[in-house]
Amino acid sequence: MISAAVFLLLEIAAVLMLSRTSSLQNIWINRASHRVHAGIWGTAEKIRNYFTLDGQNRALATKNLELIKEVWENGERDLSYRENHLYDGKVGNFRMIPATIVKASRNSQHNYIVLNKGSEDGVKPQTGIVTTTGVVGVVNAVGKHFSYGLTLMNTKMSVSARIGQTGLVAPLEWDGKHSNGALMKNLPLHYEIAPGDTVWTSGYSSVFPPDIPIGTTGRIRQVDGSTNEVSVGLFQDFAALRYVIITENLDRGEIADLEKEAGR
Repeated sequence: MISAAVFLLLEIAAVLMLSRTSSLQNIWINRASHRVHAGIWGTAEKIRNYFTLDGQNRALATKNLELIKEVWENGERDLSYRENHLYDGKVGNFRMIPATIVKASRNSQHNYIVLNKGSEDGVKPQTGIVTTTGVVGVVNAVGKHFSYGLTLMNTKMSVSARIGQTGLVAPLEWDGKHSNGALMKNLPLHYEIAPGDTVWTSGYSSVFPPDIPIGTTGRIRQVDGSTNEVSVGLFQDFAALRYVIITENLDRGEIADLEKEAGR
């Protein structure tokens, strides 16, 4: 034990002597010291960042809300929609609520997500879930603090979509195979559909605002000689999904009442 202590003292003395007598050795010692300091600082910075992640996540969710408002405001929409007033949390007749995904399923035919916003935050069933990149899904059930949504990667989910150049509207649904693949079926043969055309939300449903980009058209094939089917490459990357926007149509109740009355 004593020998080890004496050896350590001699080593320290040798290092001090070298640092005072040799400029080259002094440079090496300084570099080693800097590396140690950098490692300590980096570890401390990682710990600090870990404990500030919650605040950063909230800031990112708010930024995502601002981005989607900007996208919808500046996107290619019809004149009446562009003239709608844009203010806090609203685009036209849609109210928007930023949310974070706390749980997600991606490996089944019935994929879902759980969001950190519920009825106390104003979330209601049958409201849309979107991002600046595209359509995510629909809120299916709502609790006090959380909500449950079906994603577009779910065989029970479909979206009313429009092919840009043609204006052709049809349901869009997941192809059941690829995380970025969807299909539009039962399209009339007399419509010319060009590969690479943008697909948007149609605005014909009370769930999603119109003209949210969904993806681009791909392979077109004829089915039973009577209709066309077109594949759609989705813009939304479901593997990297974290922050979303819940969209509520403020006119939905009035529309539903009108449809109910007309159906009597």
